[in-house]
Amino acid sequence: MFAVSVRRFRSEALLVVAALCAVGLLAFVTGTRMNSVYHDSGLAGCLSLGRRSDCQPLIDGFGDRFQSLQILIIPLVLLPALLGAFIGAPLVAREVEAGTHRFLWTQGVTRRRWFTTSSAVAAALAVIAGALYVLIAAAWLDTTNRVTDERFSTLYDFQGIIPIAASVFAVCVGIACGAAFRRTLPAMVATVGIFIAVRVGTAMIVRPRLATPLTLDVAYSRSDPLAGSGAWELSNRTIDAAGVVLGRDGSLDLTGMAGRCPGISATPGDQLPDFSVVERCLVDLDVRTLIRYQPGDRFWMFQIIESAVLLGLALVSLAIANTALNRRAT
Repeated sequence: MFAVSVRRFRSEALLVVAALCAVGLLAFVTGTRMNSVYHDSGLAGCLSLGRRSDCQPLIDGFGDRFQSLQILIIPLVLLPALLGAFIGAPLVAREVEAGTHRFLWTQGVTRRRWFTTSSAVAAALAVIAGALYVLIAAAWLDTTNRVTDERFSTLYDFQGIIPIAASVFAVCVGIACGAAFRRTLPAMVATVGIFIAVRVGTAMIVRPRLATPLTLDVAYSRSDPLAGSGAWELSNRTIDAAGVVLGRDGSLDLTGMAGRCPGISATPGDQLPDFSVVERCLVDLDVRTLIRYQPGDRFWMFQIIESAVLLGLALVSLAIANTALNRRAT
């Protein structure tokens, strides 16, 4: 039964290999270029000195040069969903649609044995594909992680063990949808929809609350106080002593300071005041930066917890699929 299940996934395995080769080629071409720019621009040498704030112009230039690659974030994050749609969803649905399930389950192979073996092979393929994806992403994002310091925020879903757990989850959801709908196309659509809903909900609602965020309250500065720490900023507000918000994400709105400090006009279009005037006003108003963040050393804790949640949901999906399968008449 195991050998039959392995042969059954030959076409899907070739599809996965082709997809990973495409991703690997993209990673090699763009990764080589990023690494070359990283060293040739002097950014590598600047960051090695340990003063990240001094390298900000070079960091900004690097980001502007490769900003177009951000368009790849969404399709690459959704890559595990394709595993669920093309490997998990057809596992049961295709057999029922074609009517071959009647033959399979009357040849001395019980439904449970067929389902268990086929699901195990599909999950193993997902693990292998996810692991290869992680290796490709790790090599591709090595330079980007050193430059952008976004390993724990924007690029989180590409890192660590999340892609492996997400791949297994997607395949198991696909199996459950196939057993529930018994039609391949609706099962594929439902798989992608459920995967997107869970991953978006996790990123926006669950992940920021996996641990209590820390708060950093420091005097306002144009430099990022958490730069280079690998932290994930959840919010960043600039406030005065009364709690009035003067800016967000490190910005400073001078109109909120106008009339409260000499030399700062509230009239739009007026010439910007000297920074020495602004600095005195910052001190007088006790302007501070208030940052809620998850420290960088929690990265692996978050990865383990979120992966465990995804694998738990995968087991629930398989249980639902098994129940739906056994309740259906042959």
